[in-house]
Amino acid sequence: MKKPLLVILALAIVLRLVFAFTYHEVWWDSGVYIGMGKFLFSYGANGLWEHIRPPLLPLALGILWWIGLDPLLFGRLLEIAFFGGIVGLTFLLAKEWFGEKEAIWSSLIVALSPIFFYLSFHPYTEIPSVFFILLSLWLLKKHSGWAGLSLGLAVLSKFPAGIFVLPFAIVLIYARRWKDALLWAIGFAVPVVPYVVASFFAYGSPFATLVAAQNAISGALGCNVIRYHAWWYYFWVLVSSETVLYLFAIPGIVRLYKTWTSKKLLFVLSFAIPFLYLVQMHCRDYRYATLFIPFVAMLVGSGLVWLYEFAGKSRRFWCCSLAIGTLILLSFCMVFYAFNEPQAPNLIEEEYFSFLAQHPAKGEVWVSNPIIAAYTDQRLEKMYYPIYNERVLVEFSTYLEEHEDKVGAVLLENCGGGIICPPDEPGCVTKTEELIAHLNTNFTKVFDRQYGRCWYKIWQKST
Repeated sequence: MKKPLLVILALAIVLRLVFAFTYHEVWWDSGVYIGMGKFLFSYGANGLWEHIRPPLLPLALGILWWIGLDPLLFGRLLEIAFFGGIVGLTFLLAKEWFGEKEAIWSSLIVALSPIFFYLSFHPYTEIPSVFFILLSLWLLKKHSGWAGLSLGLAVLSKFPAGIFVLPFAIVLIYARRWKDALLWAIGFAVPVVPYVVASFFAYGSPFATLVAAQNAISGALGCNVIRYHAWWYYFWVLVSSETVLYLFAIPGIVRLYKTWTSKKLLFVLSFAIPFLYLVQMHCRDYRYATLFIPFVAMLVGSGLVWLYEFAGKSRRFWCCSLAIGTLILLSFCMVFYAFNEPQAPNLIEEEYFSFLAQHPAKGEVWVSNPIIAAYTDQRLEKMYYPIYNERVLVEFSTYLEEHEDKVGAVLLENCGGGIICPPDEPGCVTKTEELIAHLNTNFTKVFDRQYGRCWYKIWQKST
């Protein structure tokens, strides 16, 4: 058992380390999490704060920054470490629910998942949350209290992980494991209750951050306009972006039905409930598929092993199928990465993001893109938050008029999504133009560059 797992783990981690120290663009959410970490560990003097975000990853990145490490590089290495845990836990869970051969296929599919590989180089919440979800499933059999604690950490990594409360509750109640259910609930409460209590005192409601996050998602242009996807999107993602091997999930489902035992109830619920929840959400993103990819991989593994049994359990067939499968998985992984991850920086954008590091501003710094927080330790104010629209724009314009002496710099760009007006608010475009005209008149423009359709502008207080 140990040798196949160690080989797959080595393949997953070494492959990522080969790319870990090359160029990777900084994504929007990474900038937010790094900014939040700086904010927490500087008591608000540095970085920025977004209350709609889960706190666990910002805490980890903040610790890295606080001890003097680069949160971008070491955040990337942290993601790779968590992913190693995902591969190992996928193997252990698949072995328990299906068998060792299924575990080999399942962990191999996850190890070479294009989406997981792509996310491994960006400090995002998906990989840590999936790690804690799988850890909680593994711990439930013998350590229900620790299982609850682990799921609580998953929720504080990514709020939608809370949907996994249902599989745990159903299984524990169905099995009449009342003591384990109590211990699980206590463990879950240990990290979650302090957070909701803090939310109550900070924002007036224990669920204020969750409600605000849902409202932001409902209004986000990326979900509703720019990257809107149909209900069948996740089926397409699994076959086109992941691998055609996911088609073997179909015989895997048939085999699951034919070999059904009650011990597989937790597996079915852990796959079906998150999958159905994400399919019905109007905001569908490839990143969300990480919540169910390990479980689909187990179905694929089961289907492939069923094929192996039909082939007469030939050792040659087993070795050849693993080798061919690895090549197929690796090719999908590398093609997805090559097409989606820029191999060289946009020099104008990099100059814009790092401007404050070279030319610190005196006074408040207002930005339309939180990625800047990854490049500077200055305290940043958000003019895009929570959703850029006419109301937020009017509020900022009014603030400028009333407190112009406090503002040291304003950084705007139209490419990251921070100041894209909703299509149903024509007045927003006009007011954006008026804001730029006001900044041109009352501030000094110190940076003005164009790259394709994108422009990047920085104004500082006139001297």
